[in-house]
Amino acid sequence: MKNDAFTNEVFIEDSFSAPVERVFRAWTDPEKLVKWFAPEGCTIRFKMLNIEEGGQFHSCISNPQYGDCWCIGEYKDVTPNSRIVFTMINADENGKPVNPADIGMDPDWPGETLVTVTLWEEDGKTKLQLRQTVLQELAKKTGAYPSWLQMLKNMRAMVHDNNQ
Repeated sequence: MKNDAFTNEVFIEDSFSAPVERVFRAWTDPEKLVKWFAPEGCTIRFKMLNIEEGGQFHSCISNPQYGDCWCIGEYKDVTPNSRIVFTMINADENGKPVNPADIGMDPDWPGETLVTVTLWEEDGKTKLQLRQTVLQELAKKTGAYPSWLQMLKNMRAMVHDNNQ
């Protein structure tokens, strides 16, 4: 869903027919995260992943069409079943930050963004709000916004599976 009040940042709201604990676990269990945290047709792998406050990650999304996109970041807040906040910084394979324009990204894309995921239960469903500190219009133009939508769709299928 789009909310015009938040066009200065990516703003996505969604709901899931799954307990909040299961949705939170999808974001914080490495085995679950690798199953959904990449856009359609892509895969993700982690060189490092420590999901706790102050923990860091180093990931690579592999896209058959565009190649590898490396990213590093730090978890600023991991509050069980409620909130996850992390930075995303464009990087190279060695974990060194890089200028997004130098790796073929839109020159207006910031080198670092902050992602805030908020979860809560409402009417028997888990509600999710996702914010990212980049202009929503730029995120739509670059494909980042539709990528979030695809990833949340992938997560939905996983959390709705009672075996997860």
